[in-house]
Order: sequence, then structure tokens, then C-alpha cells
Amino acid sequence: MKIRTFYLLIIAFISLLTISCNKDTSSDFVTTELGYLFKHCTINKNTPKAKQGDILYGEMEIRKNDSVVIYSNFGKPERLFQIISNDKGSVDELLLNLHLGDSAIIIIPGDSVSRYVPNIHTNGKDKINFYLKVHQIISKKEIDETTKELMELEKQEFDTIDLYIERNSLNTVKQESGLYFINIVEGKGHKADFGDEVKVNYSVSTLDGKIIDTNILPVAKKANLYMDSRNYEPFSFYLGDDGVIAGWTEGISLMKKGGSAKFIIPSKLAYGSKAFGPIKPNSTLIFEVTLIDVIKH
Repeated sequence: MKIRTFYLLIIAFISLLTISCNKDTSSDFVTTELGYLFKHCTINKNTPKAKQGDILYGEMEIRKNDSVVIYSNFGKPERLFQIISNDKGSVDELLLNLHLGDSAIIIIPGDSVSRYVPNIHTNGKDKINFYLKVHQIISKKEIDETTKELMELEKQEFDTIDLYIERNSLNTVKQESGLYFINIVEGKGHKADFGDEVKVNYSVSTLDGKIIDTNILPVAKKANLYMDSRNYEPFSFYLGDDGVIAGWTEGISLMKKGGSAKFIIPSKLAYGSKAFGPIKPNSTLIFEVTLIDVIKH
């Protein structure tokens, strides 16, 4: 019953926003120099107003020719736009009219939409309608402060990794992404390409040496991780699958079939600031991997 009520509220919100934006005539729209149209549906003049550099979070529905829905996140507010410029007539300039809590409609030609939203395929004759509601405005100052904090955390993490490498006398190759690759046994087979199926044995530990996951039976028993319900056999997945972390995908792509390697994966290529099971936020992970098989596809 609660789920049904939730979806009814979402539908009601969409309907109210759409009706309030559509009930007026085209004369209610402001037209920019580029031919873009803008209209407030609701306006909150007493709340903070967007400025250049701000990020807008909220709900948005994108329609082609006001009929075909090609994107919607109603009920799940997320990042919508960062106001990069105040160029005359641009969508960014229109976004500068928005306050916290405002809802609005922006209509732009189909051949302009890719500048603002990737992976939407339209032509110049299409009209693309953006219905949006602003839930949060994050200022440039907040963004800069957060970016600075993240950069400091990243520096601290890489300093810790470098110290770990020095103390353990490891011969590593640091990739451009930040992944550290240590070749233990050079494989004699071919490398895996994206889309190929790979089968691996692995163990995962933190920098303090604590093993937190493995599919290798003796290692699991020694680390007190053994579970009766688990099958201890090579783990299979398709290289490039979003279901595994970026650092693991990159590391395996550097290996040849039959080889073994160690990856030191910084948190930005693992789970980032999120906790995941026994993995704490901002954790560096160490993978020891043997590439058992590569099945070409």
C-alpha cells in the first residue's frame, strides 16, 4: 500500500508540473537569442538563487516533441546541471533564473541538446522539453571546498600507498589512473579484451594485511573466512562489466592468461567514500590475482 501511494504521489507531481507548465500559451515563454524557450512553473523568490559555478540537484523529465519521454528521474532527485557559463541565450543563462524550490520548463532545438545532455539522439526538427524542479543548489564555494578536501584525502592515501610499497620493497608500475601493478608471474597466453570472459582466482586485503575476501579455499580457511554455502572455484565475469570495480578491470586487462599479479587499488578505483561490507570508506585494496582463463568473444 505504501509503495502504491508513493508512485501515485510521483505521478501526481509529474502531472501537476506538466499541467502548470502547459496550461499557458507560448507567449508566456521567454525566448533567448539562440531560440531557446524558458518559463517558470513555480517561483520562490525568497529562497537562494542559482549563480555561475553552482550545481543544481533535483528532478527532471526530458521529452522529445513534448510526447516521447526520453529521460526521467522524478521521485529520485540527482545532479542535473552545473552552471558553467553565463553566455547570452544559453541554457546556463536560463538556469541562472532558478531559485531553490523552483520548477520550470526549457525547450531547445534537437540539434542543440547534445551540448547539455549526452547520449540523446535527435535531429534539428525535434523540440526537446526539459521539465525540472530544483531541490538543492550547491554553491561554487562548497564545490571548491569539497574538491580541496578530496584532493587532500587522495594525497594522504597515495602517500600511505608509497610508504607501503617502500616498506615492502615492491617493484611496482604505476598506471596513469593511479593503479599500481605488480607482475608476479608472466602469463604465456593472450590478454583479455573488453567483452571477453575471464576466470580468476583472487584474494583481497587491506594495507594492514587483513584478508577480507577470497575464492581460494585454503586462503579462506586460514583467514577464517570459510563459508559452507560458498563455492570456492574460479570467479568468472566479462571484462568491462560494471559489476566489478574499475581497478580490478584495469589490472586484469594488463595480464596474460596463466599469469599472476598484485594490484594496489586506490579507493577512487574501488568503492570510493562508500563502505561495502567489511570495506571501510576510502579504503585502499590489494588484490592478488591469477588469470586462469580468457574466453574470447
